[in-house]
Amino acid sequence: MSNEVIKRIKLSEKDKIVDFLNSNWGSKHPLINNSQLFDYYYVDGEWTNFYCLEDDGEIASICGYIKCSKEENSDIWISIWCAKKGKNGLGLALMSKMQELTEAKNISCNNIRKNTMPFYTFLGYHPDKMNHYYRLRNLPEYKIAVVNNKNILSCCPTTSVLKEFKNIDEVKENFNNFNSSTPHKDYWYINKRYFNYPHYKYKIFGLYDNNICKSLVVFRVNESDEGFVLRLVDYIGCSNDISLLNGHIDGLMEQYNCEYCDMYCFGIDGKKAGFSLREDTDTNIIPNYLNPLLQENIDYYFFTSDTDNFMMFKADGDQDRMNLG
Repeated sequence: MSNEVIKRIKLSEKDKIVDFLNSNWGSKHPLINNSQLFDYYYVDGEWTNFYCLEDDGEIASICGYIKCSKEENSDIWISIWCAKKGKNGLGLALMSKMQELTEAKNISCNNIRKNTMPFYTFLGYHPDKMNHYYRLRNLPEYKIAVVNNKNILSCCPTTSVLKEFKNIDEVKENFNNFNSSTPHKDYWYINKRYFNYPHYKYKIFGLYDNNICKSLVVFRVNESDEGFVLRLVDYIGCSNDISLLNGHIDGLMEQYNCEYCDMYCFGIDGKKAGFSLREDTDTNIIPNYLNPLLQENIDYYFFTSDTDNFMMFKADGDQDRMNLG
């Protein structure tokens, strides 16, 4: 009989993770083989955020995750899941235990393969496709997007105010509405993910109504040889308050000279903020990849353990990152 054991991997055993994934992933995973990014995403004191399932003393499957907050039982995003060839059943066995092992209230994963969705359904999770919203800047021509239908929704500007925060102390002084949605994020996460991210610069804004900071909105200006695009990559606050953003996107696109602003998300209605939903029948192409430019529409899929008040955005998990070797 086989002897199956699930263990959390210590930092001193990091080589086991690297060696296993380099042998079984199919290619060298950039987050595993880049020491800076490995430490950024997966190191937690003397531990890594990886569990493995050993079969007769050898690793048969491995699963790595990213914490959403500093809390001991933080909600988590699954980042890497891999089983040795012929051991797919043990890969499923490990994934089925991840929520119990981490004691996370919510477990989810951003950017899963479409053809793996049945596996997550089998495990009792909810797989789905993220919505892709966009708002075009009113330009005579476009170099990045392919615009066959300039469907710019009319705006209903509100009295809300958008104020940029330059550091985490300004966020702490003005915003505390972290409990409106799942997964639960905190100041530690905002500081690490956006103010201290090693490769991208983000713009973090407070969205105010009646002098109260209702939400945090995170953007990134994506530069390419063809121009600039504004990405709304995270939103933290009550989902209905996204309507307060109505009227602000045009000003930001003008300020940063962007062709369009787009937003991959789930659990929020982007139309309330003036975005158009890119549906399957949409003849416009809103590229996701700009370096180099790939003029194709790209879909993102995900899973979550619970859809109640659940929101997901492009920067969640290990997404919105450079493809480094």
